[in-house]
Amino acid sequence: MYTLKALILVAICATATWGAPQRGGGGGGGADKDAVITSQTLEVNFDGNYVNNFETSNGISHQETGQPKQIEGETPVVSQGSDTYTNPEGQQINLVWTADENGFQASGAHLPTAPPIPKEIQAALEYNAAHPEEDDGGQPNRPPQRG
Repeated sequence: MYTLKALILVAICATATWGAPQRGGGGGGGADKDAVITSQTLEVNFDGNYVNNFETSNGISHQETGQPKQIEGETPVVSQGSDTYTNPEGQQINLVWTADENGFQASGAHLPTAPPIPKEIQAALEYNAAHPEEDDGGQPNRPPQRG
């Protein structure tokens, strides 16, 4: 029942947001301030599955699907989708994402990435993985065991 109420709330909020008059201003200019929704699909099913897609006249595209998923005795709705738009610098942004029991995970060429692991650290990690018998339990300077 919780999932159905949450889904109905999402549908109402989405409908209210997209149904609101479009206003110019904000950060956009030119084509952005006059952009309109050119296509839209919003389907919310009684079983908890939904589809939410739209495109705008200035090239913004959003595709999203969601469905209930049984996780530890609860049934939250998990979602996945993608968004495409052009940033203010003129770069095409493609974002693919998932929102589930592991949180929100996004990927895209425009997102920052962690620096590579230094060779020495990677070698140490590989050595530790290959020699679990030498694991000291994370205790530095542990005296040798006598026995």
